[in-house]
Amino acid sequence: MKRFLPILILLAVVLFYTKPYFRTGFFTTHDGEWAVIRLSEMQRELKDSQFPPRFADYLNHGFGYPLFSYTYPGPFYLGTILRIFRIGLVDSVKVIFVGSVVMSAIFMFLLGRELAGDFAGFLAALFYIVAPFRLVDLYIRGSIGESLSLALFPMLFYLSLKYILNPNITRMILCSLVFAFLILTHNIMALVFFPIWIAFLFVSVLSYFEDIKLYSWRYFLPMILLGIGLSAYFFIPAIFEKQYIVLSQIKLANISEHFISLPDYLLSPWSYGPKPSYQLGWAHILGALLGLAGVFMAKEIYRKKYLPIALFISFSVGILVFLAHPTSSDFWNAPPLSWIDFPWRFLTPISFLLALASIFLSIHRITRIIGGILVAATIIFSLNFARPAEYINKPDVYYATNDATTTSMDELMPVWVANKPTQRYKTKVELERANATVYNLDYNSRSIKFRVVTKVPNIIKVNTVYFPGWQFFLKGEQIPLNFGSPDGLIRFEVPEGNHFIEGKFVETKVRFWSDMVSLLSLAAAVGLLVYSLILRLKTRTA
Repeated sequence: MKRFLPILILLAVVLFYTKPYFRTGFFTTHDGEWAVIRLSEMQRELKDSQFPPRFADYLNHGFGYPLFSYTYPGPFYLGTILRIFRIGLVDSVKVIFVGSVVMSAIFMFLLGRELAGDFAGFLAALFYIVAPFRLVDLYIRGSIGESLSLALFPMLFYLSLKYILNPNITRMILCSLVFAFLILTHNIMALVFFPIWIAFLFVSVLSYFEDIKLYSWRYFLPMILLGIGLSAYFFIPAIFEKQYIVLSQIKLANISEHFISLPDYLLSPWSYGPKPSYQLGWAHILGALLGLAGVFMAKEIYRKKYLPIALFISFSVGILVFLAHPTSSDFWNAPPLSWIDFPWRFLTPISFLLALASIFLSIHRITRIIGGILVAATIIFSLNFARPAEYINKPDVYYATNDATTTSMDELMPVWVANKPTQRYKTKVELERANATVYNLDYNSRSIKFRVVTKVPNIIKVNTVYFPGWQFFLKGEQIPLNFGSPDGLIRFEVPEGNHFIEGKFVETKVRFWSDMVSLLSLAAAVGLLVYSLILRLKTRTA
């Protein structure tokens, strides 16, 4: 029982801080309700056998747009699994949010324990649960991707550390899977966190083995490439096909308005408005500073063990703080920073690193006491922030029938759509000339089938926004499509007569080859696991 006591205490704290999620209904956040609508759409596309999901036919008032071609799908895969067990749409989203906090606590505890012992892990996990930006994600921003990323950060560090200390195929694949899922969970967070993770890998080798061995890449490179390969089907097309959407032409925000000055980390007001609080927490900052300072004042045995990781945390936080500060504005004019949009996104990894730095409070007796006081104080004082601005209680059907675009500026709309739809169509297929009839119409997010009888050559308008991948066929021959009208809808000509028309949404070349990379990576992962299992069985029977 004593062994599980820290976990039980952590779960109790999580329960207090996520209590509003256990109430009936939901509450207002910036993105939370969009997550419910997107989950409903993900389920729709999977039911249509559209895999991987890319084109949201029901949304945009039924005219569709390429939602999951660019929006991270990871949390909604999890939500779809929950839906199999007949958990409601809203409840599935709430389970993911609460689950992300639980996993954050558990894996931060395991990571801290691995690095510096039980008390260190316990302290770091407590600081992590009540990190102000964690609460911003839960109750103000409602970003399901960022909230889940906060669980994947310590999970990836912990599994990587276990792999470094005892390399084997199973641990390598686990690291690859978590890295791939981080990319699918929040591609921007993955972009920000990737260099931090790589640095941690080499710093950990240096910390435990005293030198960065040349063979480290022999272990790390396959792990990294496998994770990239598993997620390639999503992020490679998103990069190469970004040119097709409005996001390639606009910025979601004026970056200069979202930089963080140093006082903001302590004095940024708590607000439920469009601009999040930038607080890092006075206790978190003080705890991290005392912990890092304690490494330099520790006995040689501790200093030798912890100094590389302490320097890594200090250097990483310093870079992130600089990049979030207005003095770095010139760097934001080019990739990869220009892809991030909001400098305050760096608060997510900073929050993780500050909580991780608190493990060093366990080195000295006095800092252990101070750490306990600080974390107790922040748990008590931060509880007031663990509440929503307003409760709402809308049935699942409200979200399932909501056909908005779930984007703030229609940034995922194809660039050729000048006149955006404002209401749902009357029929999916229309003929622009008289003396014609459409019947036997059947359609979903990946196919459209119908028969048309026309007494004159006619133009068919399909009330679907064109996006590369849509193809239409008449008598087995592909029909040239026209999407040059201001509405960007699919149009094509048919001769007079009785015709069966079939439309399909298929993978473009870049999507197809990206899919192949992911499938080959998955096959490699399965093959390696089978190979590892066979070796273990042979070893046991030898």
